[in-house]
Amino acid sequence: MRSRIKIMVILLALWQSLGISAQGQEVEDNTAQELEPITVSGKKEVPCNAPVTSRYYLPESVQATQTLTREDIEAIAPHDVSDLIETSLGMSIRRQGARVHNFSFSRGDSVSVILNGVYLTSTEARRMIGDIPVEMIDSIKFVRDASVITVGPLMSFGSVSKGSPNQGFIIIETREKGPDTPYGTELVTSFASYDTWKASGFTGHSWQDDRFTFSGGYQRTQSQGREHWNNGYEGDTFLLNGGFNSDELQVSTSFYYNSASREIQRHVGIYTGETDYPESGPTPAGVLNNNIWKYDPIETLLVTFNLTRPWNEHQTTSLTYGWNRTESTRYGYTTTTDKDTVISDEGEDRSEEWNLSHAVAGEKNTLKFGAQVVTWYQRSEMSSNPDEERIYGVYATDAYKITPDWSVDAAIRMDKKKIIQGGDKYLSSGTTVKLSDGEWTDEAYVLSLGNAWQVNSVWKLTARYSFNLTPTPDVLTTLADKELPDEERHRYEVGIEAFFNDAFRITATPFYYNIKNSKVSAGSISTDVNGDPLIDPDTGEETTLTIYDADNRELYGFEMSVNGNFLHGMLGYELGWTHFVDSDEDGETGNEFPENKYSGRLNCHYGDWNSNVTVLYVAPYLSNGYTVGDFTVINMSISWRYSENLKLTLFGQNLLDDEYTTNNKGYPTRAQWGVLQDVGATVGVALNYRF
Repeated sequence: MRSRIKIMVILLALWQSLGISAQGQEVEDNTAQELEPITVSGKKEVPCNAPVTSRYYLPESVQATQTLTREDIEAIAPHDVSDLIETSLGMSIRRQGARVHNFSFSRGDSVSVILNGVYLTSTEARRMIGDIPVEMIDSIKFVRDASVITVGPLMSFGSVSKGSPNQGFIIIETREKGPDTPYGTELVTSFASYDTWKASGFTGHSWQDDRFTFSGGYQRTQSQGREHWNNGYEGDTFLLNGGFNSDELQVSTSFYYNSASREIQRHVGIYTGETDYPESGPTPAGVLNNNIWKYDPIETLLVTFNLTRPWNEHQTTSLTYGWNRTESTRYGYTTTTDKDTVISDEGEDRSEEWNLSHAVAGEKNTLKFGAQVVTWYQRSEMSSNPDEERIYGVYATDAYKITPDWSVDAAIRMDKKKIIQGGDKYLSSGTTVKLSDGEWTDEAYVLSLGNAWQVNSVWKLTARYSFNLTPTPDVLTTLADKELPDEERHRYEVGIEAFFNDAFRITATPFYYNIKNSKVSAGSISTDVNGDPLIDPDTGEETTLTIYDADNRELYGFEMSVNGNFLHGMLGYELGWTHFVDSDEDGETGNEFPENKYSGRLNCHYGDWNSNVTVLYVAPYLSNGYTVGDFTVINMSISWRYSENLKLTLFGQNLLDDEYTTNNKGYPTRAQWGVLQDVGATVGVALNYRF
């Protein structure tokens, strides 16, 4: 299978190159066109692409993207953002609980999150993304191509990426506009299984032909959770957006605040040997573990500021500033302890970003260059030494349209990290040492090249190549405590897009990554030199620590999507297939991903009625030697618009009642945890009123 994918990628790249060489001129009668964005419902959405001068503008050669609009999100009716990630092409979720609710990955490596234009560090995004109400999201874009270098740093902070570059971005934009009603206001309330109740209000207004804009929203969410599972939640979320728009200046600012109380869902044991549970030892198979942790509160604050100054029709300067903080108080309760005797642990994540860029846009060429500074601070529960790091980056991109149907692009970026405060690190013996303060890491580099060709009104072909050089994080525990060489990563990707008619549109993105000196597992330890359990610096939990070595590695696969609509938009569909293979996976390290994932969406719209069905199947795979995955999730919703102002929706999630798992947290050597199961089928009703 691997050789076939390699051959397919290379042949398609050669086909495109030969076709371009032979073409040399515009397609006859200029019939080339940009494929219009579609939704499953068949309603055409206004394109949400950023302007060409924006750092979030994606070159035409970037094909590996997927955007969910607000209409899509309402149709899917997800529990949270993680549900949206799980169903998207090329993405995967590892649900594990605790303050780090879930881990998000793209093509086997970590992704970064951009919220309202501001880069969130991986550790902070994992902590807060589950608390962002999906009702307050306007759009979410998944960019699986990590060579879009204007968005965020190449390196991650701490040990998140194990010395690998970021593998894509999740770009989330919160709501800025209210409904198109006289007062621009919307009220929504819903009630679902396990006494889950939500109530929200949102209003948006503009003055002087959208010169001034303001919007604000509030949502209250609470759930008792499933009985005995310890997964209740209460949260209040506030959102404010404001802006000024003119030909000479555009300014926008946002304020996001969430205060929540979250119980940490109990895992189900998988251990089949002898144990003294619940007093000590691993949790028996099929039994809920004895941890009933609670975070009260978890508070997240995010402030963003964006300024764009067009000097003339060709020159534009942009400045972005963002600051965010997540603070939490953890109570490590168990079923056998007196809660009054439990002392709380405090944790904090904080980051700050500055990004200054300038764009020179001509008739055929667009040049952008800029600089970015991101500072990260983390103080984990049960850790006495905080970590603080700062990444400095500079970048430049250039895109040139040779003909109306053929464009090329290139980009280069360099990052360098300073360790302001060095946190704790485990040596391979289990001894703890503190990393030095004020140290600088080696530079990280990326170079990318892209090519896009609109063959005719049906076919579009793209090809991309990038090279990454990424240093090894000092915090990694390595075999014999040796210094590991920098990772060298070559990425090859081809994009195929075809628009045959409204009923049949297809996209495919085969890829192949060749990695030298990838950081791979060379064993693990679970106790320190004194026999005490190791503590994960990212989560504050007991853990098994992976010891790393350097080795060569290959990643390859493809994402494919087929979609369309019939009967003048009354019936729409979308089918997706993600195939991914990691040559280093052995099912024993806890870093495994499903090889195949299939998804589907079907929408039917008739008069005042609208119904949606989504299906997701994830193939089985091993996680720390235990089989997870192998599940099918079916979600369904049906809505009736009683009037222009009032809409009623019935929805059901995981209707097959599959208590599936995606991650074995019960490490082989210390199995106190186990697997985190889905709660099963839930149903609910929502009422939407606009005025």
